[in-house]
Amino acid sequence: MSQQFLLHFPDGTQYGPVDRATLDVWRREGRLPEETLVWPEGAPEWMSLSRALEGDLVLGPLSANPPAAAPTPAPAAARPAAAEPAPVATKPKPAAVARPARTAAPSAPAQGVDPNPQPSPRVPAFDVKSQPPASQEQPKQPAGLSPVQRRRLMLAGSGVLLVVVLVLGMLAVLRPYLAKRRAIAEVRQYALAERRVADPGSGLIAELPGGWLALRNENPYVVKPGARLRLAEPAKGIFGAVSLAVRPAMIDDLDAHLAELLQQRLARTPSQREVARGELQLGRGRGRVVRTTWEEDLAPMQGATVAWADGYNLFSLEAWASASLGDSFATELEELCKGLTPSGQMAARVDEAVERLAVEVPELSKDALRLLVAGKMSQNLELTSVPRDALRAVSRGLDALDAAEASEMRAIYQQIWEPVAEEERVRLASLFAEVKAGRPVAAADAQALRDAVRNGVHALPEAERTRLQELSGRAVRKSLLLP
Repeated sequence: MSQQFLLHFPDGTQYGPVDRATLDVWRREGRLPEETLVWPEGAPEWMSLSRALEGDLVLGPLSANPPAAAPTPAPAAARPAAAEPAPVATKPKPAAVARPARTAAPSAPAQGVDPNPQPSPRVPAFDVKSQPPASQEQPKQPAGLSPVQRRRLMLAGSGVLLVVVLVLGMLAVLRPYLAKRRAIAEVRQYALAERRVADPGSGLIAELPGGWLALRNENPYVVKPGARLRLAEPAKGIFGAVSLAVRPAMIDDLDAHLAELLQQRLARTPSQREVARGELQLGRGRGRVVRTTWEEDLAPMQGATVAWADGYNLFSLEAWASASLGDSFATELEELCKGLTPSGQMAARVDEAVERLAVEVPELSKDALRLLVAGKMSQNLELTSVPRDALRAVSRGLDALDAAEASEMRAIYQQIWEPVAEEERVRLASLFAEVKAGRPVAAADAQALRDAVRNGVHALPEAERTRLQELSGRAVRKSLLLP
C-alpha cells in the first residue's frame, strides 16, 4: 500500500488521506496553495508541502492521528487507538470533488500509546471525503460583472454609439450632396460632348455657358416633340427646350406668340399663372420673356418662355425648374440666352425684299410690309403678288378698324384718288372691289390700280403719308386675323 498523506489548508480545512501520486498531480496543477501543511502517514509532525514531497522522509513511529498543527485551532479529542478502524475512502477524482467538511485541528498522539505498534490500517481523525480541497475547486463563472468590467463595457458601448451617431450624421449631411451628384451623373449620360451646338435647319447657334449641357434627342428629361435643342443644367435642376414655329403674322408681335404658347400649355398645366413679362438680351438681338408658376405633383414649379424671331421663324425657349431654386433660375436663364444666337439669315432675306418693295407699296410701313413678305416666303411663293396683296389686305382690314380710324383712313384715300380723272377713278374703284373680294384681275388692270395708289401716296404731305402707313399697318394686321 502506498504512503498516504493528510492535508491541512490555510483556512483550517483538513482533507485526506490521499496518496503520493495524487498529491504530486494536484501540486503540478496548482490546486494546492504553498501554505498547505502536509502530514505524511507515520511522520512525527506537520510539514510544508515542498518538504513533504522532497525525496525520502525519515518517518518516526507510526501513529493513527497526525500531530497538532501550529496555525490551526485547538485539536479535537483523538479517537482511541483501540477503536475500530474506519474504512479507507476510495481514491477521489480531482475533477469531481466537493468542499470537505471543516474539522478541528489535528491533535498530538495520545499519551501511553505504544511507540512501536504493529503495522495496522491507519485511522484518520476526521471523516474522509472523496473530493479535492475547496480552495482548489475550479472557479465558477461569476453571476454578474464587476464594477470595473461594467465601466469598461459602458465606455466601449458609448464609443460604439458615438461612432454610429457620427456616421449617421455624416450620411444625413452628405445625402443631399450624394443625391445631387448622382442626378448630375445620370443626366450626363445623355449629354452631347460639344459646348457649341447648332441647328442647321434654322441657323440657330448655342454657345452654352458653364454647367449647361445639350442633350441627345432620346433623353428622358426633356421630352418635347419637334424641339430643335434640348438643354439641361443638372447642378441646378433646370431643363429646357428650344422650338421653332413659322408664324409670319406674328414676327413683329412676340407677345402674341407668347400668349399663344401659354394658352396651348393650359391643357397640361391648368394651374399655370403668369407672374411677369419683359425683354431679355440674346447673343444677337433681344427677345420677350414671360415668367410663370404652377404645381406639378403638388410640388411648386417655376418656368419661363423666351420668344424671338429670325425672319418669319419664331423661336421659343421653354425652361423650368423647382420653385425652391428662387432667383438663381432667372440668373441661369439670362446667361443661357446670351449664348443663343440666331443666324439672322432669314431676317436678312425678308428685310432685303421689304426694301425692294417699299417703293412699290408706299402706303404700308416696313413692319406691315414685312408681314406680307414673310407670309409669301414662308410658303415659298413669289413676291410679285405682294403689291396687289397689300391693296386687298388694307381694304379687308379697313372694315375691322374702329369707326374713327376707318373714317380717317377713307379721308386720306380720297386725297390719293383726287388727281385721277373721274372716269378712271370709277374704273379703278370697281377693280379695287374685285381685289378686295379676292377675285382675279387682269395684270394690266392690277398694275394700273397699283400705279394710281403709289402716285397718290407719294403726293401726300409727309405727316399724312406717315399716318396712312400707321393706319394701313393696323388694317393689314387685322386682315391677317380674318378667315
